[in-house]
Amino acid sequence: MKRFGRFVLALGLVLSVVSPSLARVATIQTSAPLDNHSEASVKTAISEAVKTAVRGAVAMGLTRVELNQAVVLPNAVVIQILASDTEADDDEQRGDQPGERAPDERPAEPTRRSAEPTL
Repeated sequence: MKRFGRFVLALGLVLSVVSPSLARVATIQTSAPLDNHSEASVKTAISEAVKTAVRGAVAMGLTRVELNQAVVLPNAVVIQILASDTEADDDEQRGDQPGERAPDERPAEPTRRSAEPTL
């Protein structure tokens, strides 16, 4: 029983010294009105929606932002970002992950939908 008490005490000391690395992550979704479906109007709406979402992430103290999705609806543009308070790994910064683009690649153009989204 004495050994168990010492083990518990040692485990408690180790766990109290080691602080857990907890990252804060948030998914932020926002929209911006869309006047028409011209390229300039879509770009302006996406830019406005991204700026709004990034301001929200900064207000929460999240320093890393990644565009997750952009959808063009008949009267609005909806974007979704993933925000975190941790820095990207070296592999992520180089774009080595499958499906990720390299930093110098141009992002894909936003898709246009003519039908209402199903929820």
